[in-house]
Amino acid sequence: MRHPRLAPFWKESAGEEMDGLFRRGCFRKWRIADLTAEQRLHIFGSRFHHKIKRHTKTGIIKSLKIRLVVMGNRMTKGEDFTDAFAPVPRSTVGRMLMSMAAAMNLEMHCVDFSQAFIQASWDDLPED
Repeated sequence: MRHPRLAPFWKESAGEEMDGLFRRGCFRKWRIADLTAEQRLHIFGSRFHHKIKRHTKTGIIKSLKIRLVVMGNRMTKGEDFTDAFAPVPRSTVGRMLMSMAAAMNLEMHCVDFSQAFIQASWDDLPED
């Protein structure tokens, strides 16, 4: 790790990421002994991707982001996955929604997600 003094913050962030994965059923622990030989072929490693977000003008650290990512170098297309995509809307979608809301005199609300999982259901969202 390049910044050892940030280790406690990275550890806290990693814990939040793993808690979210377990809570939403997107990730679970397995015992290798309980899996068949066929299932063992489809076990892929994972690692944490660390990112430091800094203020653009001052360079001061704003936040530490960490995500658990699958190491896909052992995957076979068509067997382990069919498509790869990142469901991130473009900024034009946001502008279009705002212009439609303004034209129809509707009220808009902003929602900020700290974690978003493709496999999670809406029922799993906390009641904050």
